[in-house]
Amino acid sequence: MMTRLLIFHPTVAPYRIDFFNDLSEAFHTRICLRYWNLRDQTFDYQHIYAHFRFKPHYLKEALRLRGGRSFSVGYWKQLDDFRPDVVLTEEFGLGTWMVLLHRFLRRRKYKVVTLCDDSFNMVAEANDFSRIHRWSRRMVTPWIDNLIVVEPKVEDWYRTRYGKGFCFPIIQDEDRMRSQYAKVVERSRELQTRYALKGKRVFLFVGRLVALKNVETIIRAFARMNPQENALVIVGDGPEKDKLMHLSDALNVQALFVGRQEGDALKAWYVLADVFVLASVQEAFGAVTNEALLAGCMALVSRKAGSSSLIEEGMNGFTFEPTDVETLARLMQNVSVMIEKREGVCLKPNRMSVSYRECMDKLVRFLASSASHQ
Repeated sequence: MMTRLLIFHPTVAPYRIDFFNDLSEAFHTRICLRYWNLRDQTFDYQHIYAHFRFKPHYLKEALRLRGGRSFSVGYWKQLDDFRPDVVLTEEFGLGTWMVLLHRFLRRRKYKVVTLCDDSFNMVAEANDFSRIHRWSRRMVTPWIDNLIVVEPKVEDWYRTRYGKGFCFPIIQDEDRMRSQYAKVVERSRELQTRYALKGKRVFLFVGRLVALKNVETIIRAFARMNPQENALVIVGDGPEKDKLMHLSDALNVQALFVGRQEGDALKAWYVLADVFVLASVQEAFGAVTNEALLAGCMALVSRKAGSSSLIEEGMNGFTFEPTDVETLARLMQNVSVMIEKREGVCLKPNRMSVSYRECMDKLVRFLASSASHQ
C-alpha cells in the first residue's frame, strides 16, 4: 500500500518546485499551502503554478497578522479527511503545533517530520532570525519524529542533541535546470553586448538588497579588481539600493545594478556570469548558490550561509567570513586568474558537487521508512 504523505507549507518558491513535484509523485500525496505567493518576494506565480505536477489545497486564512503573516485554519480537517501516514510540516511554527496537538488528542499514529531551513550558523552559533524562532526550535524538536535539514553539519548537530535529522539541501533538478539554461544562451549574448561585457570576467550577486545580504562587502572587495578585465553585476532590488549605488560611485566601482529579475531573465545572467558571490551575514541556505553552480559559475560563499556546504574548496569555489573584505578581495583575484576570459557566451559545465536525483531518492526512502515504523 502506498504511503500517504500530507504536506503543510506556506507556499512553493521557484527553487522548491522540483522538491514538491517529486514528492507528489513518489507517494499518495496531498499538499496544503497557506499563501498564494511568498510574503517577502512577489514572483510571477502564474508561471510557477504552471510547472506544478500536483493540485495544491489552500488553507483558509482566519486572521491577518502584522508583517504580512496570517493564521490559517483547516489543519485538522485535512488531517481527518486524508488520514496520512506521514505529515511534513513547516519549520517550528503554529502549523506544526496544530498537527502535534491533533495527533495527541485524536490518538493518531502518523509520523510528524518538520522541514527546517536553518544553517549551522543559526542553530549552533546563535545567529537566529529571532528569539521566538530559537525558542520554538527547542520546544518543538523533542515532540516531532524527525527533521529534514539543509546542511550536513546541521544534521550532525541535531543527531548529537536529539537523535534525529536527515539532510536534503535546497537544490533543483540539474537536468531540468541545465535544459532551461541552454535555452537562454542567446539572451545572455545579448546582455553581454548591451552592457559591453565581452572579454570581461563577470562577478554576479543575486538577491534582495537588504543589510543582511552584505552587498557592501562585495563592492568594497571588488574595488581592488581591474575594471578593464572584470565586471560586477548586481541583480536585485531593496531598501539598500541607493546606499550601495552611492558606495559604488565613491569607490569608483562601475557596478551594474540591473534590478530584480526572475525566470529566463535571471537565468540569462547566471549563464553570462563567471563568478557568483554571496556574502550574507545571516542566511538560512541561499538557493541562489545552487542556481549559480548549475549554470557553471564558480562561487564565493559566506561561511554563515547554509549553501556553503555545496562548496568544495578550490574545486567549484571558496568560502569566506562575510565581513572580511581583505580575504574576499584576495579570493576574487585568485578565482579571476583561475577563469579564462570568454569572448563569446556558451553554457558552462555544471559545477554542482551533489546530485539532486540521488538526494531525492534518499529522501523518498527516508520518508517511506518513517511511515513503516509506526
